Amino acid sequence: MAWATVTLPIVALCLCIRTAHARNHFSSGSIYGSILTNLFTNLDLISCPLDGTSLPQSTLPEPSEGLSLQYLTLGRGTQNYTCATNTNTSTPEATGATATLFDVSCLAALDVDTDSDGPESQGQSLLDLLPDVLRSVPLGSADFLTSLITHFTGQNLVIGTHYFTKDGVPFFDFRGSSSDNSRSTTDSWIAAAKDDEMDAPAKPGYGLTGDVAWLKLMRVEGGISEVYRLHTSGGAAPATCQGMPEVFTVDYTSQYWFYG
Repeated sequence: MAWATVTLPIVALCLCIRTAHARNHFSSGSIYGSILTNLFTNLDLISCPLDGTSLPQSTLPEPSEGLSLQYLTLGRGTQNYTCATNTNTSTPEATGATATLFDVSCLAALDVDTDSDGPESQGQSLLDLLPDVLRSVPLGSADFLTSLITHFTGQNLVIGTHYFTKDGVPFFDFRGSSSDNSRSTTDSWIAAAKDDEMDAPAKPGYGLTGDVAWLKLMRVEGGISEVYRLHTSGGAAPATCQGMPEVFTVDYTSQYWFYG
């Protein structure tokens, strides 16, 4: 059985564990805790080599000559919007985003394709499918799974944060992580500006999915040179502000590729 066949259900199941009752069952001395400890023993979850990992195909410009992939992450968070009125005469205005950045370098190293016969997954890698898997998972559940894995393995999947500054500049920061990711230095951050974008591709079996655009960002300041937002899932605002509050968020998940 292919890796993806086993891993996708495990990821989906684990991320749905969010009640206090469930959390009590995952204490260090519980049978479930022992299972997790054995499952993750000697398994590298972070800081895998990125040599040979290729950027997914898109219409965005290629990374600039001389740059190499520094971080490969999955961002999970919200796209943020405001509405001037709650009628269909107004359209939502984007005000930024916030996201937690998870190290998925070791997942990329698996380099496996799904073996599902379904049109929505055929021929895609597990890394490319993961944003859609996590799209419907509550943010709190993702946080719980991360803390659970860190507790039982000592490996912190969270290696960075993404937010917008008060001036509306997209910012990515890897300096404050408690992870032992060996790539992080005092220069591991970027304040960026959009260089190019493309519509998120329609997904077989899904049609129009409300995914935010794929982007290439360029450095304004910082030690990282270029950022790609790819394989987005969710995050797009409704077409109008009809029935929407003045301030609202839309959950999203995305791959982020960082070059320097």
